[in-house]
Amino acid sequence: MITDAAASDAERAPLGEADFDRLDRLLGELDNDDAMIVEELDGFLAALACAPEPIGADDYLPVVLGFERGAVEPPRGKAAPDELASLVRRHAQTVAAALGAGDFAPVLAYDENGVPDGSAWAVGFLRAVEMAPQSWDAMLAEKEFGDVLDAVEALAATLDDEPGARPLPRREREALIDAMIADVGDIHEFFRPYRQAGTTPQALRVATVRREQPKVGRNDPCPCGSGRKFKACCGRTP
Repeated sequence: MITDAAASDAERAPLGEADFDRLDRLLGELDNDDAMIVEELDGFLAALACAPEPIGADDYLPVVLGFERGAVEPPRGKAAPDELASLVRRHAQTVAAALGAGDFAPVLAYDENGVPDGSAWAVGFLRAVEMAPQSWDAMLAEKEFGDVLDAVEALAATLDDEPGARPLPRREREALIDAMIADVGDIHEFFRPYRQAGTTPQALRVATVRREQPKVGRNDPCPCGSGRKFKACCGRTP
């Protein structure tokens, strides 16, 4: 859950084509192999916006720039860190708003034939997953959500194909991208009650187990706000 708040209408404005070109140039000027590219950044921000853990620019920007989370901001240089940070925060606002409205579309790279890639996007998404593994593990433990990262992982794996490996056919890649987009919508909805309650799956389950009064009946609405019965939600027996 991205917690940065836009201070003005300008900061809520989606990036245009020129803004993305500028963002791409600034990221490249960092001259850091670990810095993200635009497609990777979009996937990274999408996963952060889905997750229930609150995170702000102070935590996610160092990762975007190629530094460890919590690292001191690098010195100012030709890449104009202030402008770069502003563009990233603006895009983070757009990604979070689009996911919340149910009309999210990923920013993907395309080859000279107009074929979308999706690999870097998937890698960025998984980088964010690794920042809060407990919540994601809790989601994957749910039977109906156990496969929601399959398409993301399959696309991410194609980024490091060994020499001589079979190229992913266009139709197969596009099918994986379509599945990935649908899965991200499902992931966002799974975590919605936790984001709204300001908690995480693991924290809520601990609190539910420890609660003595009032007792929640198995057929009562789950206190997490999911709309499901307690026995089918946080009260499920592992």
